[in-house]
Amino acid sequence: MNRRNLLRATACTTAGLLAGLRPAFAADAEIEVSPQDAGPEISPHIYGHFIEHLGAVIYDGIWVGRDSKIANVDGIRRRFIEDMKRIGAPNYRWPGGCFADGYHWRDGIGRAPRPRTYNYWQGQTPPGVDHTETNQFGIHEFIRLCRLTGAEPYLAANVGSGSPQEFHDWVLYCNAPANTASVAAERAANGDPEPFSVKWWGVGNESWGCGGDMKPQEYATLYRRFVTQFPAYAPRPYLVAVGPRGHSRDMDLEWTTGFFEAMQGGHRSRVDGLSMHFYTDFRNSKEKVSTFGARGWYDVIREGLRTENVIERHWALMGNYDPNHHTKLIVDEWGVWYRPGEETAPAHLLSQPLTLRDALHTAVTFDVFNRHADKVAMANVAQTINCIHSLFLAQGDRFTRTPVYYVFEMYKNHMGARAVPLKVRCDELSVPGGDGTVKMPGLSGSASLKDGKLALTLTNPSLDSPLTARIKLASGTAAEARAIVLTHADMTARNTFDRPEEVKLAPLPVSLRGGTVEVAIPKHAVVSIEVRVS
Repeated sequence: MNRRNLLRATACTTAGLLAGLRPAFAADAEIEVSPQDAGPEISPHIYGHFIEHLGAVIYDGIWVGRDSKIANVDGIRRRFIEDMKRIGAPNYRWPGGCFADGYHWRDGIGRAPRPRTYNYWQGQTPPGVDHTETNQFGIHEFIRLCRLTGAEPYLAANVGSGSPQEFHDWVLYCNAPANTASVAAERAANGDPEPFSVKWWGVGNESWGCGGDMKPQEYATLYRRFVTQFPAYAPRPYLVAVGPRGHSRDMDLEWTTGFFEAMQGGHRSRVDGLSMHFYTDFRNSKEKVSTFGARGWYDVIREGLRTENVIERHWALMGNYDPNHHTKLIVDEWGVWYRPGEETAPAHLLSQPLTLRDALHTAVTFDVFNRHADKVAMANVAQTINCIHSLFLAQGDRFTRTPVYYVFEMYKNHMGARAVPLKVRCDELSVPGGDGTVKMPGLSGSASLKDGKLALTLTNPSLDSPLTARIKLASGTAAEARAIVLTHADMTARNTFDRPEEVKLAPLPVSLRGGTVEVAIPKHAVVSIEVRVS
Protein backbone atom coordinates (compact mmCIF):
# COMPACT_ATOMS: atom_id res chain seq x y z
CA MET A 1 0.00 0.00 0.00
CA ASN A 2 1.49 3.37 -0.97
CA ARG A 3 1.51 6.34 1.41
CA ARG A 4 -1.48 8.06 -0.22
CA ASN A 5 -3.59 4.92 0.00
CA LEU A 6 -2.46 4.36 3.58
CA LEU A 7 -3.61 7.85 4.49
CA ARG A 8 -6.95 7.25 2.81
CA ALA A 9 -7.42 3.96 4.66
CA THR A 10 -6.48 5.56 7.97
CA ALA A 11 -8.90 8.41 7.39
CA CYS A 12 -11.73 5.94 6.69
CA THR A 13 -10.91 3.89 9.80
CA THR A 14 -10.79 6.98 11.95
CA ALA A 15 -14.09 8.19 10.56
CA GLY A 16 -15.67 4.91 11.64
CA LEU A 17 -14.16 4.97 15.12
CA LEU A 18 -15.15 8.55 15.80
CA ALA A 19 -18.63 8.42 14.28
CA GLY A 20 -20.81 10.98 15.99
CA LEU A 21 -17.88 12.80 17.61
CA ARG A 22 -16.42 14.68 14.66
CA PRO A 23 -18.19 17.78 13.39
CA ALA A 24 -17.36 17.00 9.78
CA PHE A 25 -17.09 13.98 7.52
CA ALA A 26 -13.81 13.62 5.64
CA ALA A 27 -14.93 12.38 2.22
CA ASP A 28 -12.72 10.80 -0.43
CA ALA A 29 -15.58 10.97 -2.93
CA GLU A 30 -18.22 13.63 -3.53
CA ILE A 31 -21.33 12.39 -5.32
CA GLU A 32 -24.07 14.64 -6.65
CA VAL A 33 -27.40 13.10 -7.63
CA SER A 34 -30.06 15.06 -9.55
CA PRO A 35 -33.51 13.52 -8.95
CA GLN A 36 -35.20 16.46 -10.66
CA ASP A 37 -33.57 15.38 -13.93
CA ALA A 38 -34.77 11.76 -13.86
CA GLY A 39 -34.70 10.45 -17.41
CA PRO A 40 -35.70 7.27 -19.23
CA GLU A 41 -36.99 4.19 -17.46
CA ILE A 42 -34.42 1.49 -16.76
CA SER A 43 -36.08 -1.48 -18.38
CA PRO A 44 -36.41 -4.43 -15.99
CA HIS A 45 -35.33 -6.55 -18.97
CA ILE A 46 -31.79 -5.22 -18.60
CA TYR A 47 -31.55 -7.71 -15.72
CA GLY A 48 -32.44 -10.65 -17.96
CA HIS A 49 -31.08 -14.18 -18.31
CA PHE A 50 -29.85 -16.64 -20.90
CA ILE A 51 -30.33 -20.41 -20.62
CA GLU A 52 -29.07 -22.72 -23.36
CA HIS A 53 -28.96 -26.45 -24.00
CA LEU A 54 -25.24 -26.55 -23.32
CA GLY A 55 -23.32 -28.50 -20.70
CA ALA A 56 -25.33 -28.57 -17.48
CA VAL A 57 -27.38 -25.40 -17.91
CA ILE A 58 -30.67 -27.19 -18.55
CA TYR A 59 -30.01 -30.79 -17.51
CA ASP A 60 -28.56 -31.00 -13.98
CA GLY A 61 -29.05 -27.26 -13.71
CA ILE A 62 -32.64 -26.13 -14.19
CA TRP A 63 -34.25 -29.45 -15.17
CA VAL A 64 -33.98 -32.39 -12.75
CA GLY A 65 -36.99 -34.34 -14.02
CA ARG A 66 -40.46 -34.90 -12.63
CA ASP A 67 -39.47 -38.15 -10.92
CA SER A 68 -36.33 -36.74 -9.30
CA LYS A 69 -35.75 -36.93 -5.54
CA ILE A 70 -34.38 -33.39 -5.80
CA ALA A 71 -37.08 -30.90 -4.77
CA ASN A 72 -38.79 -29.75 -7.97
CA VAL A 73 -41.95 -28.30 -9.45
CA ASP A 74 -42.98 -30.17 -12.60
CA GLY A 75 -39.37 -31.26 -13.09
CA ILE A 76 -37.83 -27.81 -12.55
CA ARG A 77 -35.41 -27.43 -9.65
CA ARG A 78 -37.29 -25.76 -6.77
CA ARG A 79 -34.27 -23.85 -5.45
CA PHE A 80 -33.79 -22.30 -8.87
CA ILE A 81 -37.44 -21.21 -8.99
CA GLU A 82 -37.31 -19.69 -5.52
CA ASP A 83 -34.09 -17.78 -6.05
CA MET A 84 -35.12 -16.43 -9.44
CA LYS A 85 -38.41 -15.18 -7.97
CA ARG A 86 -36.41 -13.52 -5.19
CA ILE A 87 -34.50 -11.33 -7.65
CA GLY A 88 -37.54 -10.70 -9.87
CA ALA A 89 -36.10 -12.37 -12.99
CA PRO A 90 -37.70 -10.44 -15.89
CA ASN A 91 -36.99 -12.85 -18.77
CA TYR A 92 -35.14 -15.89 -20.07
CA ARG A 93 -33.57 -16.20 -23.51
CA TRP A 94 -33.92 -19.79 -24.82
CA PRO A 95 -33.02 -22.30 -26.37
CA GLY A 96 -29.72 -20.71 -27.36
CA GLY A 97 -27.17 -19.47 -28.27
CA CYS A 98 -25.52 -21.57 -30.91
CA PHE A 99 -27.88 -24.42 -30.01
CA ALA A 100 -30.84 -22.43 -31.37
CA ASP A 101 -29.71 -22.68 -34.99
CA GLY A 102 -29.76 -26.45 -34.83
CA TYR A 103 -32.96 -26.74 -32.78
CA HIS A 104 -36.30 -27.73 -34.27
CA TRP A 105 -39.07 -26.88 -31.85
CA ARG A 106 -41.30 -29.82 -32.77
CA ASP A 107 -38.74 -32.18 -31.25
CA GLY A 108 -39.63 -30.73 -27.83
CA ILE A 109 -43.42 -31.09 -27.79
CA GLY A 110 -45.85 -33.92 -27.15
CA ARG A 111 -46.35 -36.28 -24.24
CA ALA A 112 -45.11 -39.44 -25.94
CA PRO A 113 -41.38 -40.18 -25.68
CA ARG A 114 -39.68 -37.35 -27.53
CA PRO A 115 -37.00 -37.98 -30.15
CA ARG A 116 -33.36 -38.05 -29.11
CA THR A 117 -31.53 -35.65 -31.39
CA TYR A 118 -28.00 -34.42 -32.03
CA ASN A 119 -26.52 -31.41 -30.25
CA TYR A 120 -23.42 -30.38 -32.17
CA TRP A 121 -22.38 -27.86 -29.51
CA GLN A 122 -22.65 -30.27 -26.61
CA GLY A 123 -19.48 -32.12 -27.54
CA GLN A 124 -17.12 -29.33 -28.53
CA THR A 125 -15.07 -29.32 -25.33
CA PRO A 126 -13.85 -31.59 -23.88
CA PRO A 127 -13.79 -34.44 -26.44
CA GLY A 128 -16.01 -37.37 -25.62
CA VAL A 129 -18.93 -35.51 -24.05
CA ASP A 130 -22.26 -36.96 -25.17
CA HIS A 131 -23.86 -35.08 -28.09
CA THR A 132 -27.37 -36.38 -27.35
CA GLU A 133 -30.25 -33.98 -26.75
CA THR A 134 -33.14 -35.79 -25.03
CA ASN A 135 -35.66 -32.97 -25.63
CA GLN A 136 -37.18 -33.52 -22.18
CA PHE A 137 -37.12 -29.73 -21.78
CA GLY A 138 -39.08 -28.16 -24.65
CA ILE A 139 -41.31 -25.15 -25.22
CA HIS A 140 -44.00 -26.23 -22.73
CA GLU A 141 -41.45 -26.80 -19.97
CA PHE A 142 -39.79 -23.48 -20.80
CA ILE A 143 -43.07 -21.58 -20.58
CA ARG A 144 -43.80 -23.37 -17.31
CA LEU A 145 -40.48 -22.08 -15.95
CA CYS A 146 -41.39 -18.55 -17.05
CA ARG A 147 -44.77 -18.72 -15.37
CA LEU A 148 -43.39 -20.20 -12.15
CA THR A 149 -40.85 -17.38 -11.80
CA GLY A 150 -42.85 -14.50 -13.28
CA ALA A 151 -40.46 -14.01 -16.21
CA GLU A 152 -41.19 -13.30 -19.87
CA PRO A 153 -40.07 -15.70 -22.61
CA TYR A 154 -37.53 -14.56 -25.20
CA LEU A 155 -37.26 -17.15 -27.97
CA ALA A 156 -34.33 -17.50 -30.37
CA ALA A 157 -35.52 -18.77 -33.76
CA ASN A 158 -33.60 -21.21 -35.94
CA VAL A 159 -32.32 -19.27 -38.95
CA GLY A 160 -29.15 -21.31 -39.51
CA SER A 161 -30.85 -24.61 -40.35
CA GLY A 162 -34.56 -23.74 -40.20
CA SER A 163 -37.00 -22.02 -42.51
CA PRO A 164 -39.45 -19.11 -42.41
CA GLN A 165 -42.32 -21.61 -42.34
CA GLU A 166 -40.89 -23.43 -39.32
CA PHE A 167 -40.49 -20.08 -37.57
CA HIS A 168 -44.00 -18.90 -38.41
CA ASP A 169 -45.49 -22.22 -37.27
CA TRP A 170 -43.67 -21.81 -33.96
CA VAL A 171 -45.14 -18.33 -33.54
CA LEU A 172 -48.61 -19.73 -34.26
CA TYR A 173 -48.06 -22.60 -31.84
CA CYS A 174 -47.10 -20.12 -29.13
CA ASN A 175 -49.48 -17.23 -29.71
CA ALA A 176 -52.56 -18.18 -31.73
CA PRO A 177 -55.83 -18.93 -29.89
CA ALA A 178 -56.58 -22.65 -29.99
CA ASN A 179 -59.60 -22.27 -32.27
CA THR A 180 -57.83 -20.22 -34.95
CA ALA A 181 -55.11 -22.53 -36.28
CA SER A 182 -54.55 -26.27 -36.27
CA VAL A 183 -51.04 -25.83 -34.90
CA ALA A 184 -52.51 -23.86 -31.96
CA ALA A 185 -55.06 -26.63 -31.40
CA GLU A 186 -52.09 -28.96 -31.19
CA ARG A 187 -50.65 -26.82 -28.40
CA ALA A 188 -53.94 -27.13 -26.52
CA ALA A 189 -53.92 -30.91 -27.00
CA ASN A 190 -50.42 -30.93 -25.50
CA GLY A 191 -51.70 -29.37 -22.30
CA ASP A 192 -51.75 -25.59 -22.82
CA PRO A 193 -55.07 -24.30 -24.20
CA GLU A 194 -54.16 -20.66 -23.49
CA PRO A 195 -51.60 -18.92 -25.76
CA PHE A 196 -48.09 -18.46 -24.45
CA SER A 197 -48.16 -14.75 -25.47
CA VAL A 198 -44.49 -14.59 -26.49
CA LYS A 199 -43.50 -11.01 -27.29
CA TRP A 200 -39.71 -11.24 -27.66
CA TRP A 201 -38.41 -13.04 -30.77
CA GLY A 202 -34.76 -13.28 -31.74
CA VAL A 203 -34.35 -13.99 -35.46
CA GLY A 204 -31.28 -16.20 -35.37
CA ASN A 205 -28.13 -16.12 -33.25
CA GLU A 206 -24.56 -15.15 -34.14
CA SER A 207 -25.28 -15.49 -37.85
CA TRP A 208 -21.75 -14.21 -38.48
CA GLY A 209 -20.41 -17.44 -36.89
CA CYS A 210 -22.12 -20.50 -35.43
CA GLY A 211 -25.51 -19.41 -36.82
CA GLY A 212 -24.55 -19.71 -40.48
CA ASP A 213 -21.12 -18.13 -41.04
CA MET A 214 -22.80 -15.37 -43.05
CA LYS A 215 -21.93 -11.92 -44.20
CA PRO A 216 -24.23 -9.17 -42.87
CA GLN A 217 -25.82 -8.71 -46.30
CA GLU A 218 -26.69 -12.43 -46.49
CA TYR A 219 -28.24 -12.34 -43.05
CA ALA A 220 -30.25 -9.20 -43.84
CA THR A 221 -31.85 -11.01 -46.79
CA LEU A 222 -32.83 -13.93 -44.57
CA TYR A 223 -34.08 -11.62 -41.83
CA ARG A 224 -36.53 -9.97 -44.23
CA ARG A 225 -37.85 -13.36 -45.34
CA PHE A 226 -38.40 -14.49 -41.75
CA VAL A 227 -40.22 -11.39 -40.47
CA THR A 228 -42.16 -9.93 -43.42
CA GLN A 229 -45.23 -12.14 -42.91
CA PHE A 230 -45.02 -12.50 -39.15
CA PRO A 231 -48.33 -13.93 -37.78
CA ALA A 232 -50.54 -11.13 -36.50
CA TYR A 233 -51.53 -12.42 -33.06
CA ALA A 234 -51.10 -10.62 -29.76
CA PRO A 235 -48.81 -9.50 -28.35
CA ARG A 236 -47.22 -7.24 -30.93
CA PRO A 237 -43.82 -8.83 -31.47
CA TYR A 238 -40.53 -7.27 -30.51
CA LEU A 239 -38.23 -8.45 -33.31
CA VAL A 240 -34.52 -8.74 -32.57
CA ALA A 241 -32.01 -8.98 -35.41
CA VAL A 242 -28.55 -10.48 -35.06
CA GLY A 243 -25.98 -7.80 -34.39
CA PRO A 244 -22.23 -7.71 -33.95
CA ARG A 245 -19.82 -10.03 -32.23
CA GLY A 246 -18.63 -7.99 -29.30
CA HIS A 247 -15.77 -9.68 -27.54
CA SER A 248 -13.93 -7.13 -25.47
CA ARG A 249 -11.15 -6.53 -28.02
CA ASP A 250 -13.31 -6.62 -31.15
CA MET A 251 -16.28 -4.27 -31.59
CA ASP A 252 -17.19 -5.59 -35.09
CA LEU A 253 -18.49 -2.25 -36.31
CA GLU A 254 -18.42 -3.69 -39.84
CA TRP A 255 -21.34 -6.04 -39.10
CA THR A 256 -23.55 -3.24 -37.78
CA THR A 257 -22.76 -1.07 -40.80
CA GLY A 258 -23.22 -3.89 -43.31
CA PHE A 259 -26.53 -5.05 -41.85
CA PHE A 260 -28.16 -1.63 -41.73
CA GLU A 261 -26.92 -0.72 -45.21
CA ALA A 262 -28.44 -3.96 -46.55
CA MET A 263 -31.75 -3.21 -44.81
CA GLN A 264 -32.17 0.20 -46.46
CA GLY A 265 -35.16 0.46 -48.82
CA GLY A 266 -37.24 -2.22 -47.13
CA HIS A 267 -40.75 -1.34 -46.01
CA ARG A 268 -42.05 -4.40 -44.18
CA SER A 269 -39.05 -5.58 -42.20
CA ARG A 270 -39.12 -3.85 -38.83
CA VAL A 271 -36.07 -4.14 -36.59
CA ASP A 272 -37.00 -3.40 -32.98
CA GLY A 273 -33.77 -4.58 -31.39
CA LEU A 274 -30.21 -5.30 -32.49
CA SER A 275 -28.59 -8.14 -30.58
CA MET A 276 -25.06 -7.45 -29.39
CA HIS A 277 -22.85 -10.04 -27.71
CA PHE A 278 -20.14 -8.53 -25.57
CA TYR A 279 -17.91 -10.81 -23.54
CA THR A 280 -15.06 -9.73 -21.33
CA ASP A 281 -12.96 -12.36 -23.05
CA PHE A 282 -9.93 -13.87 -21.30
CA ARG A 283 -9.98 -17.26 -23.05
CA ASN A 284 -6.73 -16.56 -24.87
CA SER A 285 -4.93 -15.26 -21.80
CA LYS A 286 -3.30 -17.01 -18.86
CA GLU A 287 -5.89 -15.54 -16.50
CA LYS A 288 -7.56 -18.12 -14.25
CA VAL A 289 -11.04 -17.95 -12.76
CA SER A 290 -10.32 -18.65 -9.11
CA THR A 291 -6.65 -17.78 -8.53
CA PHE A 292 -5.25 -14.43 -9.60
CA GLY A 293 -3.29 -11.39 -8.52
CA ALA A 294 -3.84 -7.65 -8.54
CA ARG A 295 -3.25 -7.24 -12.26
CA GLY A 296 -5.82 -9.93 -13.10
CA TRP A 297 -8.31 -8.34 -10.71
CA TYR A 298 -8.08 -4.93 -12.33
CA ASP A 299 -7.86 -6.23 -15.91
CA VAL A 300 -11.23 -7.97 -15.64
CA ILE A 301 -13.03 -5.01 -14.09
CA ARG A 302 -11.49 -2.51 -16.53
CA GLU A 303 -12.64 -4.64 -19.47
CA GLY A 304 -16.15 -4.61 -18.01
CA LEU A 305 -16.06 -0.82 -18.01
CA ARG A 306 -15.32 -0.90 -21.76
CA THR A 307 -18.92 -1.97 -22.32
CA GLU A 308 -19.78 1.73 -22.24
CA ASN A 309 -17.58 2.58 -25.21
CA VAL A 310 -18.94 -0.35 -27.21
CA ILE A 311 -22.55 0.72 -26.61
CA GLU A 312 -21.80 4.31 -27.56
CA ARG A 313 -19.93 3.39 -30.76
CA HIS A 314 -22.63 1.06 -32.09
CA TRP A 315 -25.41 3.44 -31.08
CA ALA A 316 -23.78 6.25 -33.05
CA LEU A 317 -23.44 3.99 -36.11
CA MET A 318 -27.08 2.90 -35.87
CA GLY A 319 -28.12 6.55 -35.82
CA ASN A 320 -26.72 6.99 -39.34
CA TYR A 321 -29.46 4.68 -40.65
CA ASP A 322 -32.10 5.10 -37.94
CA PRO A 323 -31.93 8.75 -36.83
CA ASN A 324 -34.99 8.41 -34.58
CA HIS A 325 -33.43 5.37 -32.92
CA HIS A 326 -36.42 3.09 -33.15
CA THR A 327 -34.02 0.14 -32.94
CA LYS A 328 -32.58 -0.40 -29.46
CA LEU A 329 -29.62 -2.50 -28.35
CA ILE A 330 -30.24 -5.97 -26.91
CA VAL A 331 -27.07 -7.15 -25.14
CA ASP A 332 -28.32 -10.72 -24.97
CA GLU A 333 -25.00 -12.34 -24.14
CA TRP A 334 -22.52 -10.75 -21.76
CA GLY A 335 -20.15 -11.79 -18.99
CA VAL A 336 -16.55 -12.75 -18.20
CA TRP A 337 -15.32 -15.76 -20.17
CA TYR A 338 -12.13 -17.40 -18.93
CA ARG A 339 -10.02 -20.14 -20.49
CA PRO A 340 -11.17 -23.73 -19.87
CA GLY A 341 -9.71 -25.96 -17.17
CA GLU A 342 -11.63 -25.13 -13.98
CA GLU A 343 -15.04 -26.65 -14.78
CA THR A 344 -17.07 -27.86 -11.81
CA ALA A 345 -17.58 -31.27 -13.47
CA PRO A 346 -16.36 -32.83 -16.77
CA ALA A 347 -19.77 -32.57 -18.45
CA HIS A 348 -20.41 -29.04 -17.14
CA LEU A 349 -19.05 -27.33 -20.24
CA LEU A 350 -17.92 -23.72 -19.72
CA SER A 351 -18.84 -23.75 -16.01
CA GLN A 352 -16.67 -21.41 -13.94
CA PRO A 353 -16.14 -21.08 -10.14
CA LEU A 354 -16.83 -17.34 -10.03
CA THR A 355 -15.36 -15.07 -7.35
CA LEU A 356 -15.84 -11.65 -5.80
CA ARG A 357 -14.02 -10.21 -8.83
CA ASP A 358 -16.84 -11.35 -11.12
CA ALA A 359 -19.40 -9.76 -8.80
CA LEU A 360 -17.69 -6.38 -9.15
CA HIS A 361 -17.52 -6.86 -12.91
CA THR A 362 -21.29 -7.50 -12.86
CA ALA A 363 -21.89 -4.33 -10.87
CA VAL A 364 -19.90 -2.01 -13.15
CA THR A 365 -21.60 -3.57 -16.19
CA PHE A 366 -25.08 -3.01 -14.75
CA ASP A 367 -24.16 0.58 -13.97
CA VAL A 368 -23.21 1.08 -17.62
CA PHE A 369 -26.55 -0.38 -18.75
CA ASN A 370 -28.42 1.83 -16.29
CA ARG A 371 -26.63 4.96 -17.44
CA HIS A 372 -27.59 4.09 -21.03
CA ALA A 373 -31.20 3.16 -20.35
CA ASP A 374 -32.25 5.12 -23.46
CA LYS A 375 -30.18 2.77 -25.64
CA VAL A 376 -30.37 -0.68 -24.00
CA ALA A 377 -33.79 -2.35 -23.97
CA MET A 378 -32.65 -5.75 -22.74
CA ALA A 379 -29.55 -7.60 -21.55
CA ASN A 380 -29.12 -11.29 -20.77
CA VAL A 381 -26.28 -12.61 -18.64
CA ALA A 382 -24.51 -15.59 -20.18
CA GLN A 383 -25.45 -17.86 -18.60
CA THR A 384 -27.68 -18.12 -15.54
CA ILE A 385 -26.52 -21.48 -14.17
CA ASN A 386 -23.51 -23.79 -14.64
CA CYS A 387 -22.02 -21.86 -17.56
CA ILE A 388 -19.70 -18.85 -17.99
CA HIS A 389 -20.96 -15.89 -15.88
CA SER A 390 -23.45 -17.79 -13.74
CA LEU A 391 -25.59 -16.86 -10.77
CA PHE A 392 -25.72 -20.49 -9.62
CA LEU A 393 -23.77 -23.73 -9.64
CA ALA A 394 -25.71 -26.99 -9.34
CA GLN A 395 -24.74 -30.64 -9.42
CA GLY A 396 -27.22 -33.31 -8.42
CA ASP A 397 -28.78 -32.26 -5.13
CA ARG A 398 -26.04 -29.68 -4.47
CA PHE A 399 -26.74 -26.03 -5.22
CA THR A 400 -25.09 -22.71 -4.45
CA ARG A 401 -25.39 -19.07 -5.39
CA THR A 402 -22.28 -17.43 -6.79
CA PRO A 403 -21.27 -13.90 -5.70
CA VAL A 404 -22.79 -12.67 -8.98
CA TYR A 405 -26.28 -13.61 -7.73
CA TYR A 406 -26.09 -11.08 -4.93
CA VAL A 407 -25.37 -8.22 -7.32
CA PHE A 408 -28.63 -9.01 -9.12
CA GLU A 409 -30.34 -8.84 -5.73
CA MET A 410 -28.66 -5.54 -4.85
CA TYR A 411 -29.72 -3.92 -8.13
CA LYS A 412 -33.40 -4.90 -8.00
CA ASN A 413 -34.49 -1.39 -7.03
CA HIS A 414 -33.26 -0.05 -10.39
CA MET A 415 -35.74 -2.21 -12.31
CA GLY A 416 -38.49 -0.03 -13.74
CA ALA A 417 -37.09 3.12 -12.11
CA ARG A 418 -36.05 6.26 -14.00
CA ALA A 419 -32.35 6.82 -14.55
CA VAL A 420 -30.97 9.77 -12.59
CA PRO A 421 -27.83 11.74 -13.52
CA LEU A 422 -24.91 11.03 -11.24
CA LYS A 423 -21.68 13.02 -10.87
CA VAL A 424 -18.80 11.33 -9.06
CA ARG A 425 -15.74 13.28 -7.97
CA CYS A 426 -13.09 10.85 -6.86
CA ASP A 427 -9.39 10.35 -7.54
CA GLU A 428 -8.54 7.82 -10.22
CA LEU A 429 -6.69 4.66 -9.27
CA SER A 430 -3.26 3.82 -10.63
CA VAL A 431 -3.29 0.06 -11.08
CA PRO A 432 -1.10 -2.64 -12.67
CA GLY A 433 -1.95 -3.48 -16.26
CA GLY A 434 -0.33 -4.08 -19.61
CA ASP A 435 3.35 -3.26 -19.46
CA GLY A 436 3.06 -0.88 -16.53
CA THR A 437 0.59 1.24 -14.65
CA VAL A 438 -2.81 2.31 -16.00
CA LYS A 439 -5.60 4.53 -14.73
CA MET A 440 -9.16 3.55 -13.90
CA PRO A 441 -12.07 5.17 -12.03
CA GLY A 442 -11.72 5.05 -8.26
CA LEU A 443 -15.49 4.80 -7.88
CA SER A 444 -18.28 4.09 -10.37
CA GLY A 445 -22.04 3.77 -10.09
CA SER A 446 -25.54 4.61 -11.22
CA ALA A 447 -28.73 6.03 -9.72
CA SER A 448 -32.48 5.84 -10.33
CA LEU A 449 -35.73 7.12 -8.86
CA LYS A 450 -39.07 5.41 -8.32
CA ASP A 451 -41.97 6.27 -6.01
CA GLY A 452 -39.92 8.82 -4.09
CA LYS A 453 -37.08 6.39 -3.42
CA LEU A 454 -33.60 6.88 -4.81
CA ALA A 455 -31.57 3.76 -5.63
CA LEU A 456 -27.82 4.32 -5.71
CA THR A 457 -25.26 1.61 -6.51
CA LEU A 458 -21.51 2.20 -6.16
CA THR A 459 -18.44 0.05 -6.78
CA ASN A 460 -15.05 0.60 -5.17
CA PRO A 461 -12.58 -1.58 -7.14
CA SER A 462 -9.52 -0.74 -5.04
CA LEU A 463 -7.69 -3.69 -3.52
CA ASP A 464 -5.93 -1.35 -1.07
CA SER A 465 -8.24 1.31 0.22
CA PRO A 466 -11.73 1.83 1.50
CA LEU A 467 -13.14 5.24 0.79
CA THR A 468 -15.62 7.60 2.35
CA ALA A 469 -18.37 9.11 0.24
CA ARG A 470 -20.66 12.09 0.72
CA ILE A 471 -23.82 11.98 -1.38
CA LYS A 472 -25.64 15.25 -2.02
CA LEU A 473 -29.03 15.66 -3.68
CA ALA A 474 -29.34 18.53 -6.17
CA SER A 475 -33.03 18.71 -5.27
CA GLY A 476 -35.01 17.39 -2.34
CA THR A 477 -33.65 16.13 0.96
CA ALA A 478 -32.49 12.71 2.05
CA ALA A 479 -35.02 11.85 4.75
CA GLU A 480 -34.00 8.26 5.38
CA ALA A 481 -31.28 5.93 4.09
CA ARG A 482 -30.12 2.34 4.38
CA ALA A 483 -27.38 0.35 2.68
CA ILE A 484 -26.07 -3.15 2.03
CA VAL A 485 -22.62 -4.25 0.91
CA LEU A 486 -21.03 -7.18 -0.89
CA THR A 487 -17.37 -7.76 -0.12
CA HIS A 488 -14.92 -10.16 1.54
CA ALA A 489 -11.46 -9.92 3.06
CA ASP A 490 -10.13 -12.19 0.28
CA MET A 491 -10.43 -10.87 -3.28
CA THR A 492 -10.56 -14.47 -4.59
CA ALA A 493 -13.40 -15.48 -2.25
CA ARG A 494 -16.16 -17.58 -3.78
CA ASN A 495 -19.06 -19.78 -2.76
CA THR A 496 -18.78 -23.55 -3.04
CA PHE A 497 -21.13 -26.46 -2.42
CA ASP A 498 -19.43 -26.96 0.95
CA ARG A 499 -19.29 -23.24 1.83
CA PRO A 500 -22.35 -21.76 0.07
CA GLU A 501 -22.43 -18.52 2.08
CA GLU A 502 -18.78 -17.55 2.08
CA VAL A 503 -19.63 -14.41 0.08
CA LYS A 504 -22.99 -12.83 0.86
CA LEU A 505 -24.72 -9.53 1.56
CA ALA A 506 -24.31 -7.62 4.82
CA PRO A 507 -25.82 -4.40 6.18
CA LEU A 508 -23.65 -1.30 5.90
CA PRO A 509 -23.88 1.67 8.29
CA VAL A 510 -25.00 4.88 6.66
CA SER A 511 -25.69 8.26 8.23
CA LEU A 512 -27.55 11.45 7.36
CA ARG A 513 -26.03 14.84 8.07
CA GLY A 514 -27.73 18.03 6.96
CA GLY A 515 -29.73 16.27 4.26
CA THR A 516 -26.71 14.49 2.79
CA VAL A 517 -25.87 10.78 2.96
CA GLU A 518 -22.49 9.71 4.31
CA VAL A 519 -21.10 6.22 3.97
CA ALA A 520 -17.76 4.43 4.30
CA ILE A 521 -17.32 2.00 1.40
CA PRO A 522 -14.98 -0.95 2.06
CA LYS A 523 -12.24 -1.84 -0.39
CA HIS A 524 -13.17 -4.15 -3.30
CA ALA A 525 -16.87 -3.80 -2.59
CA VAL A 526 -20.25 -3.16 -4.17
CA VAL A 527 -22.68 -1.01 -2.19
CA SER A 528 -26.41 -0.48 -2.69
CA ILE A 529 -28.04 2.51 -0.98
CA GLU A 530 -31.74 3.26 -0.80
CA VAL A 531 -32.68 6.85 0.03
CA ARG A 532 -36.17 8.16 0.75
CA VAL A 533 -36.37 11.63 -0.76
CA SER A 534 -38.59 14.32 0.73
